[in-house]
Amino acid sequence: MRVDEFLQARSLAPKSQTAYRQDLQRFLNWTDKGWAEVTPRHVTQFKAHLMRQDLETGRRSLSDATVRRILGPLKNFYGWLVRSRYVSINPTTEVDLPKLTEPEAQNLKDGEVEQIVQAAASSSLAERNMALILVLLHGLRAEEVSVLNIEDYDGRRLRIREAKADSKGWVPLTLQGKEAVERYLQWRELTGEVLSPERPLFVSHSRRNLWQRLGYDGIRKVMDTISKQAGIDFHAHQFRHTFATNLVLKGMNPYHVMTLTRHKSVQNFRRYTKAADQQAAEQAFDQVMGSSQAIDSNQDAVALSTQVSQHERLLLQKYLTK
Repeated sequence: MRVDEFLQARSLAPKSQTAYRQDLQRFLNWTDKGWAEVTPRHVTQFKAHLMRQDLETGRRSLSDATVRRILGPLKNFYGWLVRSRYVSINPTTEVDLPKLTEPEAQNLKDGEVEQIVQAAASSSLAERNMALILVLLHGLRAEEVSVLNIEDYDGRRLRIREAKADSKGWVPLTLQGKEAVERYLQWRELTGEVLSPERPLFVSHSRRNLWQRLGYDGIRKVMDTISKQAGIDFHAHQFRHTFATNLVLKGMNPYHVMTLTRHKSVQNFRRYTKAADQQAAEQAFDQVMGSSQAIDSNQDAVALSTQVSQHERLLLQKYLTK
């Protein structure tokens, strides 16, 4: 009852509500205590239970990220219980969440993208697969692509109506992206499909699911097939990483890149700016150290010149002025 009331009080997407229920249920399955009976010691023991090692393999049963994801909802839930005066203390306050290392962008290299595009172009459904790859290369998540309709393409941009964390918005397409989408839609018309605005932008072309929406699992299977053809192990979300990283490296304002990727958190977006920061730092280092190394070399040469003959000094000075 308390969990139901807690979820009703929060504005969570259906998937987030399901995840909260699962994580809170995991705690209930572990303990026989009522919510008001739980102490900080119990929460600490639960954390240790989540972070335990498998006796056979010696490896952690759950990663730090998973432990953090499970304990986070428990902390939020107890905070709500205290504010709602169902319990007097929050037993999770003194239990820290595992610290996570800053994630790295999993962007693909230009040569890898070229190989993947070539594999898509030579696949059995080249028109569909080329359009799919190029749309993903504009930073869309696979689940966002799966729910796109034809009406969401206005000839220049794609409208994201359903997205993670309500990150809706518009994404402009490059010339190559627009051409690929339009070529795919024309091909569908030539195969006999009647197109209408509410039809899915990407559909299955298998005998079993012909003309039906290409769902998330369908996109994953297409990526697996192209991965084997290209000889590159990749997943669809890496195109999003590639899109964001490349825009930042090319000098685009990170705020504008965040607008296109529809990130809500600067911390989550930070992974894409790290590569650009590293590149800029190395360039600045070369500029500074290049000048200082030249000065050091000249100073060393002058010191050396005091130890050689007048004739050698003149030759050395002549060399340094070239």
